[in-house]
Amino acid sequence: MKAFPSMWRTIKVLYDELFLWVWLSVLWWAGTLLILPAAPVAAGLNAAANRSANYKRVDSGFFWDAAKGQIKRSWLLVGTSLLLHVAVILNIVFYANSAATWSRLVTILWLWVIVLLMMGSQYFLPLFWQQEDPSLRLLMRNAFILALQHPLYTFLMLIFQIALIIISFATVLPIFLLMPASVAVAANVGLVKLLEDKGLAPPPPPGV
Repeated sequence: MKAFPSMWRTIKVLYDELFLWVWLSVLWWAGTLLILPAAPVAAGLNAAANRSANYKRVDSGFFWDAAKGQIKRSWLLVGTSLLLHVAVILNIVFYANSAATWSRLVTILWLWVIVLLMMGSQYFLPLFWQQEDPSLRLLMRNAFILALQHPLYTFLMLIFQIALIIISFATVLPIFLLMPASVAVAANVGLVKLLEDKGLAPPPPPGV
């Protein structure tokens, strides 16, 4: 399973730059709680994670440059993703509470849609920094193409990210200190590994 090397590399990247990821996670929490900077700090965190996933040097400067330089586009991407998730969840709730027999089938259909949406959306912010074309429409299209072309890998990486969140909640303190960075690193490492296997990203440097 090629997902497992990606999971292991995620842990290694987090361990190698632990203090940096803790610091960037704290900034993510601060920006998210303030709401207005939520999308830019998410973009900044993923910019740093994407550099690590591509075996490049990373420090907090890349976080700040990305967050300040992509305010509008980050909100367009994050806002679109949030609206899509809310719309699908509302449909699930609506049909799940319907008394009609056929609504159960529709509910199952929408459950599959939310799974596909979550699988594809894990690539949104990583592709924001990975792709050369700045088009958000192309970014989202490519994310879902990757998810559909590699469903098992994408699903396992999604489960891995959910597991990281659950572990963070269960251990209380790490939810604040490392959870945001761990999810961002996992998503970016997962994307880069997938692109490496397709010949769309440079291979790892020798000895890595």
